[in-house]
Order: sequence, then C-alpha cells, then structure tokens
Amino acid sequence: MNKAEHDELCCVYAALLLFDDKVDITADKLNKVIQASGNTVEGYYPEFFAKYLSSVDLNTLISSVGAGPATAAPVQAATTAAADKKDDKKAPAKKEEKKKEPEPEPEEDAGGFGDLFG
Repeated sequence: MNKAEHDELCCVYAALLLFDDKVDITADKLNKVIQASGNTVEGYYPEFFAKYLSSVDLNTLISSVGAGPATAAPVQAATTAAADKKDDKKAPAKKEEKKKEPEPEPEEDAGGFGDLFG
C-alpha cells in the first residue's frame, strides 16, 4: 500500500469512528483520532475528508455500499420497464419452446482430479 492509500484509509477509518460515536467530523477531530491510532497523514487529507463528508449524508453513503451508483438502478429499472411495455405492444406473445439440454456424458472418477492428469 502506498502512502496516499494509507493516508486515505486512515481518514476513512477515523471518520467512521467519529460517525459511529455520533461526533461531528471535522479536520481537527480526524487528526486527533489518526494521531491516537499512531498514524500520520499529509495535512490536507483530514481537511479534504471533513469538507467532503460534511456535504454528504454519511448514513446513506454507508448503507448504499455495494449497491452501485445511487441513481443508476432506479433509472435503469424504469428504462427497462418502459422498454418491456413498448415491446409487449409491438410483438404478439410468443410461446416459448422448452429446449432440451443434452445430458452430460458420464465421466470416469479420477479421485476428484477430473482431467488434471490426463
């Protein structure tokens, strides 16, 4: 991990600690938490993180981790739904045919190693 990644991670962890304790996230408080943890960061990182985190709802941000962009899912769902309705009006309903999947050929038991050894 390079120095920049380390500094960012320290600020993120410090901000999460402050948020969890329901304390306002300021540059001074971030610095205190970071110093208490035995770490040091470049001086502009706590100021940057404090300014950014004051402009967002951290609770929503944390809750949406892994959900993708906040606006993309509803927009995509609405677009897909609209496209589906449009397609339903154009084409008559087709009867889907069930395709038979070929049955797999029986394999010789190689002690769990498959074709690894030929």
